[in-house]
Amino acid sequence: MLEKSFFYKTVLLPSLQLILTFFLMNEPFSSHADPLRPKKADAPPLTPATALLDTIGGALKTIREESPVFYHQLELKMIEKKQTLAEKFLSELSPAVMEQPQPAPAADSKENALFSSHLSNDRILYLGIGNFGQELCRHLEFELKKTIRDNMHLTGIILDLRNCSGGNAQDAQDVFSLLSFDAKHKTVLNDPVPILVLTDSETAGPAEILAKLLEHTRYGLCIGEKTKGTPFPRKKIHSGKLVLYVPLIPEELGTLTPDALTPAIRTAVKPRMKYRDLSENKPVTEKSDPALNRARGLLLSLDTLNKKWRK
Repeated sequence: MLEKSFFYKTVLLPSLQLILTFFLMNEPFSSHADPLRPKKADAPPLTPATALLDTIGGALKTIREESPVFYHQLELKMIEKKQTLAEKFLSELSPAVMEQPQPAPAADSKENALFSSHLSNDRILYLGIGNFGQELCRHLEFELKKTIRDNMHLTGIILDLRNCSGGNAQDAQDVFSLLSFDAKHKTVLNDPVPILVLTDSETAGPAEILAKLLEHTRYGLCIGEKTKGTPFPRKKIHSGKLVLYVPLIPEELGTLTPDALTPAIRTAVKPRMKYRDLSENKPVTEKSDPALNRARGLLLSLDTLNKKWRK
């Protein structure tokens, strides 16, 4: 009995473990394979890429623990391409995940949370968000209800998110719920209207989330420049010598990617008209504000087409 036990512990068990390890390391990634194990290569030369691959298994395990939604997004991409997660790990990761994120500028407490104005004979509602916070939704709801109370039939809404950051994901979802015409959300507007969102390279954080949410609707469209690419907060994780900054994506926002948003319509975003000039009804032109002028012209064109269609 002792001899059998000794043989089992010293010979049979290590052999089985070795065979199992060899099988798993060579198993291609599929819905049945372990995505955490990189595919084994035949003595690859030691390069930065292969050195990085050595730590991928641990990195993916940490990502799965810290940000399961982001891990699931990576996993779905690999299943779709029928490749090992290790083979495409580097190319599928957003470059921003490999770089230390730049801190978003602090919101200016002196800047109004919301500025509103009516353009083109009160038919277009302009909403400029200065910063996200507790006051924003209250001011936005008041402005929308005032528009309805004054019996204004809107051609559309221009939501200016240029140079806007700070706040959190919940702030973006609260604002979206006021502007959404989805049955799952409450809105104070009676009928759907086009919402054009102005973005630039400083559109970040909750402003970026809000732009992405509206872009996913049938009535939202983004105009301007590519956003900053930091919609979600990131957590620094270590796996060996590998350092990653993993986006912490809320489960309810799992359909949104953590990268930058590229507007459907690209245009210059500077110069930008000051709120004071808009409140004084100064004309919006290509020279004074090309992005705002582009959005205004598009809404007026849509309104003309709608009137023609209704005749």
